[in-house]
Amino acid sequence: MARELIVFPDLQAAFAPQYFGSVDYYALLSAYGRVYVDVDMKADKRFKSAHRCSIVDTRDEIMLTVPIVHPHGQHSWNDTPVSSHGRWSHVHRTALESAYGRTPFFEYYIDRFSPVFDTDYSDHKITVGQLDRTCDAVIREILMIDNTVIYGSPQTDVDKDYRRIRSFDPAPVEYYQLRADRLGFRPGQSILDLIFNLGPESPLILRKISKRLI
Repeated sequence: MARELIVFPDLQAAFAPQYFGSVDYYALLSAYGRVYVDVDMKADKRFKSAHRCSIVDTRDEIMLTVPIVHPHGQHSWNDTPVSSHGRWSHVHRTALESAYGRTPFFEYYIDRFSPVFDTDYSDHKITVGQLDRTCDAVIREILMIDNTVIYGSPQTDVDKDYRRIRSFDPAPVEYYQLRADRLGFRPGQSILDLIFNLGPESPLILRKISKRLI
């Protein structure tokens, strides 16, 4: 299934970095043979997904936001430090436990994210670009996405450039969500929602979504 995720093995695409990017983001990212995750692009406060993601909690959707430090002047996501304000890494892990602790695959995967949640961010040495790269590496390993990924700006033109898209329109593909019978299906969630609910079947959903989006 890993290789089957790649719809366009000979094409290149560029993406903005995302903090635990959406299901639709990963459906597109996994479809190209070579992708650039442009952590060097200018930090733009309109692109909240670089340090924010959406999950389905017990009552509704909630946003998990990573606090950041805004340097003076123009700066890239790779130059924007992550703050430890509010002990956000602990808060995010606790929120995930509340939202997905009863899903089929939460206990199986949650410890894989210790490089994100067990890191000390108090010295401001880790940037948004580095954090998103860490998240992406864990996600790609879990989902067995084995296309070529380069964390930086493409030096030549790419076949598809998604960097200006702030949020992807969810494809009309539903999958099992723990509380869908009560809350209804909620599209456009973080890839964590798919992983904790479906586990190893997640690539099948990504494949279906990519066919609808491309």
